[in-house]
Amino acid sequence: MLTIAFLAGPAISADTVIILGIVNDHCQIATDNNQVYEIAEGEKGDELIEFVGKKARVTGTVEEDDGSKVIAVTAYEIIDE
Repeated sequence: MLTIAFLAGPAISADTVIILGIVNDHCQIATDNNQVYEIAEGEKGDELIEFVGKKARVTGTVEEDDGSKVIAVTAYEIIDE
């Protein structure tokens, strides 16, 4: 029973996260620790993809889809450096 809970737990995660990374021209956010998040379609996600090459602090929920991490953006802030 413990094994089932362990395997089922990480498959679906709707926790709110904050990530920091660069928006790339593949509709993704790439972090400094080599994590890549696909940006889900939606009002805030559609706005965010306009900032290609910019660093952003992104808040949203992350789910896995076919082994890829997908973030549904609820808020973002462009970081000027």
